[in-house]
Amino acid sequence: MVIKVLLAEDSAFQRKIISEMLQSHEEIEIVATARNGKEAIKKVGKYNPDVLILDLVMPEMDGLEAFEFLSEHYPIPTIIFSSLDPTSLDFTVQALLLGAVDYLQKPKGKWDEELPKYREQLIEKIFIASKINKNYQMRREAFIELINKHDAIQDKLVIIPESLVEKLKSPETYEIPLIERPVVKNRVVVIGASVGGPKTLKSVLSSVPKDFPLPILIVQHMNKDFMEQFSDSLDKICSLKVKIPENGEIIKGNTVYLAPGGMHMEVILTGNKPTLRTFIGAPVNFCIPAVDVLFKSAAKIYGQNTLGVLLTGMGADGVEGLLKIKNFGGKTIAEAKETCILYGMPKIAADRGAADWIIPNYQVIDYMRRFSSI
Repeated sequence: MVIKVLLAEDSAFQRKIISEMLQSHEEIEIVATARNGKEAIKKVGKYNPDVLILDLVMPEMDGLEAFEFLSEHYPIPTIIFSSLDPTSLDFTVQALLLGAVDYLQKPKGKWDEELPKYREQLIEKIFIASKINKNYQMRREAFIELINKHDAIQDKLVIIPESLVEKLKSPETYEIPLIERPVVKNRVVVIGASVGGPKTLKSVLSSVPKDFPLPILIVQHMNKDFMEQFSDSLDKICSLKVKIPENGEIIKGNTVYLAPGGMHMEVILTGNKPTLRTFIGAPVNFCIPAVDVLFKSAAKIYGQNTLGVLLTGMGADGVEGLLKIKNFGGKTIAEAKETCILYGMPKIAADRGAADWIIPNYQVIDYMRRFSSI
């Protein structure tokens, strides 16, 4: 099946290069292009694409405002492809862009030389985006009626700050500590999520009561530049403290720990105390951070006192870890297809028998509360 893509980019030169590059793949078709946010919204209604590739800086209406409008009225899987460094964006802007499938920063230098290097990465993200469940979209007819109203789309230009530069760190080697059997009696909840996870995690954590006694450890696949903002947004809606841990931080109950961007997070022992180790290492399942790193380490430390939860996402990260938790006597959950934005990781977990329960995401909190009172 051909994936229909709408490209919103104000530069005619860049539109041509990106279109030719993507259409060189036999399963991708550029059904239309747009020069600004207003055109993008109207052409989403006209062509009903599977995926939107959206620049942020455009005239008349910029990509940010168009994305906000579409997110509210007609959610479409969107890949942000912009020259802006995401670290330069205001927190309110970053919070909005958490709803995008991914954020790619355009190459610097000569476009005709540099852009082809992004071909495989962009195509991979298009395939991921095309698999997102669209059942939550409003009726297309209602959306078209809305955008045809004279005042539905406002002309507005939002000025976004200059980009900042982030220094890269050198990688280390990933290892799980060799512990033969569970060594602590404390209980823990570990959660993994990928595409669609930000929305799902907000829903799950907003229901956690303030007296929930256990620590909750989370790995979310996400652009590292947005992780701090994501942690902050979760902290605002969750009754528990949500934080990105420091390396070597002792795990405490009644707290949510979110793996930092671009780093793995695992459970180790410091003395007899469960501790979080955060480190830069090789990708696991093509991911940094990886759900499997957290899940496998939690299984070895907490054993049967572990509840593992695998939510929406693409690929197989977390499946081996969920099996490890189950093999050590812990309890495991995979999100059901009916609520998954992308039914990938949980499906593989279900197919491989890694999940004790396959449930919609709105029931996860009930199982967490039950597990905490065992």
